[in-house]
Amino acid sequence: MPILASIDVGSNSVRLLAGRVSEGRIDSVALNLRASTRLSESLRPGGRLRAEAADRTVAVLKDYARRLEEAGVYTVSAVATEALRVATDAKAFVQRVADETGIEIEVISGEEEARRTLIGIRAGVADIAGDGPKLLVDIGGGSTELIYTQDWEAFRPISLPLGAVSLYERYLLNDPPRSADISELEAACFVALKKAGDIVPNGEEPVMVGTAGTITTLAAVEMAMDVYDPLKVTGHRLDRETVARLLARFSGLTKESRRLLAGLEPGREDIILSGTALLGTIMDITGSGFIVVSDYGLREGNLLDYPHRRGR
Repeated sequence: MPILASIDVGSNSVRLLAGRVSEGRIDSVALNLRASTRLSESLRPGGRLRAEAADRTVAVLKDYARRLEEAGVYTVSAVATEALRVATDAKAFVQRVADETGIEIEVISGEEEARRTLIGIRAGVADIAGDGPKLLVDIGGGSTELIYTQDWEAFRPISLPLGAVSLYERYLLNDPPRSADISELEAACFVALKKAGDIVPNGEEPVMVGTAGTITTLAAVEMAMDVYDPLKVTGHRLDRETVARLLARFSGLTKESRRLLAGLEPGREDIILSGTALLGTIMDITGSGFIVVSDYGLREGNLLDYPHRRGR
């Protein structure tokens, strides 16, 4: 089996994983890269990408293309999510990336993002999370996917236009934020989640499993990791009290001070507040007392699913 590569062009980060896929597992990882480019900076639905954000993202993708060529990896599946779903110049950006890097980006729907994220999370924590219904949470920069599943096969997704970047830009520009800023953000999240309808069927108490930068960073900060360790992060449990405590801790610090915290992913010192507040609100609405963390998510699911898509 040749080495395959998956690139997740997110609203905040661009992440690459290259390795071999065998029997539903990712083996022999050749490259594992991530960079914060903030593609959705100042982006509103119906708006255009900022030139600086587009340039930053293209520069990273050029570097990734060079590294993939050096590693002899020629099969690449690149996906993009909310930023390119809403930007009016998304097609022009996708064409620019193809012209300048040779990487062809597929802009996937919220439902397809949910499907591939489920595949990734299942590979990461299915044995840890146990049997029974699950509520998967993927907090991105521009949107949040909530995925309810009973058996890791059939699923019901809800895609919300709430993300760590968009919420930060709207509510948390004071540094450090005022308590009123946090309260307003949490109220907005509560209203949007309520409008989405019943996330969890009545009477069920699914295990909540979370992926993506906000949630994995919270686990890393709680464990005060000097070096991020995906094996320790995957399966870690964050209870509701810990999420509240971390939110209070972040709220009392400036961005510069947060940057010094062990475990905090570089480039996330501003948006970790909004992502944490959103997670807390989701836990409150669903009544979840804890969330199981998965380092695996969309990037890994996209890689694992590629051989099946190619064979169709």
